[in-house]
Amino acid sequence: MSGNTTFLTNPDDPSDPVKKFTYDHSYWSHDGFKELPNGYCAPDTSNPNGAKFCDQERVYKDLGRGVLRNAWEGYNSALFAYGQTGSGKSWSVIGYGANKGIVPKFCEEMFRGIEDKRRSGDTTEFEVRLSMLEIYNEIVRDLLSPGGDRKRGLKVREHPKKGFYAEGLQMALVTSYKEIERKLNEGTTNRSIASTNMNATSSRAHTIVGIHLTQKSRKSNGQETSKSSIVHLVDLAGSERASNTGATGDRLKEGAAINQSLSCLGNCIHALSERAMGRNSRVPFRDSVLTRLLMNALGGNSRTIMIAAISPADINYEETLSTLRYADRAKQIKTVAIVNEDPTEKLIKELRQENERLKRMLDKGAIDVPMQPGMSDEEIIKLRKKWEEEMYAAMAENDRDLMQIKQSYDDKLKLARQQKGFEWDIAKIDKEKKVRPHFTNLNFDPMLSGKIVHLLKFGENIVGKTDQADIQLLGPSIQERHAAVNYLEHGGVTLEKCQSECRILLNGEPLTARALLSHCDSAQLTSFLARTADETLKSFPMDQHYYRSASNSLLARTADRTPKTFALRGDPSRRTTCKVDQHSLRHPRALLI
Repeated sequence: MSGNTTFLTNPDDPSDPVKKFTYDHSYWSHDGFKELPNGYCAPDTSNPNGAKFCDQERVYKDLGRGVLRNAWEGYNSALFAYGQTGSGKSWSVIGYGANKGIVPKFCEEMFRGIEDKRRSGDTTEFEVRLSMLEIYNEIVRDLLSPGGDRKRGLKVREHPKKGFYAEGLQMALVTSYKEIERKLNEGTTNRSIASTNMNATSSRAHTIVGIHLTQKSRKSNGQETSKSSIVHLVDLAGSERASNTGATGDRLKEGAAINQSLSCLGNCIHALSERAMGRNSRVPFRDSVLTRLLMNALGGNSRTIMIAAISPADINYEETLSTLRYADRAKQIKTVAIVNEDPTEKLIKELRQENERLKRMLDKGAIDVPMQPGMSDEEIIKLRKKWEEEMYAAMAENDRDLMQIKQSYDDKLKLARQQKGFEWDIAKIDKEKKVRPHFTNLNFDPMLSGKIVHLLKFGENIVGKTDQADIQLLGPSIQERHAAVNYLEHGGVTLEKCQSECRILLNGEPLTARALLSHCDSAQLTSFLARTADETLKSFPMDQHYYRSASNSLLARTADRTPKTFALRGDPSRRTTCKVDQHSLRHPRALLI
C-alpha cells in the first residue's frame, strides 16, 4: 500500500501483472505497531512500517467524524464493512478493549457534542435511539428484544415513503454513551446466545446497528421543526468461498445463504455502478433481505462509506482480489442525500393523510396489484392478500411514528426507564461472577466470547440439553444429561461425565474421570469454557491473551471448521496463532470509500 493505492501481486504467477487499485484511503495495519500498556495498538516509530501503520484513532478521524458531521446536519449515513472472516471488519467497526472502533467512538463523540450544546445554552431537544439486528440465513433477529419467534424472525415490510424496514424492530431510547455501551453489550450477548443455541458462528451473519438522531428546535416565529438522521453501521458476514473454509453440513448451508445475500449485494452494487455511468440497469434490491434493508443506504437518501478489509496472506490472494474488485465497483455508486428537516406539524399532517389514503384504498378494495402475465386466480388472490398486509403494516408504522412525534421526551424517557430489567440482570451477574465460580462461553468471534455466564450453585449442577438441566446447552453432540459440575462446600469445583458416551475435553484432553477444576480451566462441550473464581488469583484475570490461547485450542479441535491457519482475532493486536502451515493470518485492512 502506498498513499491511496493498494498493489496486489499474484504469489503463484510472477508473470501476472501487479494489480493496482486506487481508493479514497488505503490503510496498512499488518505490522509496524506496538501494544501500549493499556492494550492500544499505536504506530511504532522504530519499525520500518511504523509510519504507515493505521491505528483506530486515524480511521475514526478520516471516516467516523464525517459520519457524525452528516448526522448533525440531518443527513442519513451508512458505513459498510466487507471482507473475509478475520480480516478486520468487526475490528474496524466495533473494535476490542482499548482499540475502540468507529461505532463506540462515534457514539461517545455524539453525546459529548450534545452535552456541549446544552451547556452553551442551546435549547434544541436531542433524542437518540439505538436499534441492532442480525440477518442469519435470511432471517432477521432483533438483538435488543430476544423474545419472539426466533425461527421466523421479524418480517421485512415495504413502506410507501420509508422503503423497506423490519417490522417491530425495537428502537431503544438512550441518553448517554454509557447507555449505548450497555445496549451494544446486550445485543452482543443476545448474538452469542443465539449463536450457541443454534450451533452457528457469528461470521456467518450480518449485523446492522442503527443510530437514530432527532433534533427538535423552535424558530423565531415559534414553529417547531424536526431534523432527523439515521446512521446505519453494517458489519457484513465473511465473504470467503465455501471451498476455502472446509465447511460441511450446517456450516455449508450457512455459507450458501450468506454467499447468496452477498452475491445479491454485489449484483446491486454492479447495477448501481452501471447506472452511475449512464447505462440503463435494473437494480435487484428485492432479491435478498440484506439488500432490501440496505436499499436507501446503497442507492437512495444516504451518504455511504464502504470499508473493505483484506488479508495479506498469499493463500488468500483470490479472496483479496475479489474484495478489491468489489470495492472498486462500489466507489462508482452515486447516492443523493437530502437534509431530513420539516416542521413538526407538517410531519404529523403527512402521516395522517397517508393513513387516510391507505384506509380509503382498503375500504374500496382499490389495491393496485402488480400482476404478471399468466398468473392464476389463486396466485392473484394470494398476491392481493400480501399487499393488503403490507398496507395495514404501513398504517401501523405510521401510527407508531405519530405517537413518537407527539409523545413528550420526558414520557419517552420514563417508559425507557421501565424497560431496564435485562440491563439490571447483566449488572447483577457481572457483580456475582467476581466471587462465584461460573461457566462462560468461547466463540469463534472474540466479540461474542465471555458474553454468556452460568453461575454455579452449591452442590450438583447438571449440564445438558433437557429443560430440567441447571445449565442448558444445545448442540448436535450434547446429551440430555451431559456433564455434572459439583460446587463443593470448601469452594472447589469438580467436573465429570454423566454417561460414558458423553464427549468432554478438559484443557484439550479427553475427560475420563472426575476432575478438580482450577481457575481458567477450559472444558469443551460445545463452545464453553469453565472458569473458577478465586480471590487469590486476581493477578491472572480472564484476559484477552487467555481467550486467544483457549480459543485457538477450541478451533483446532472443531471438525467442521478446518481452514489451514487459525487465529482468534481479526485485529493487529493478536499474537497467538495455531499454525498449521507456513502462513500467518495477522491481517491488515484496506479502508475504502
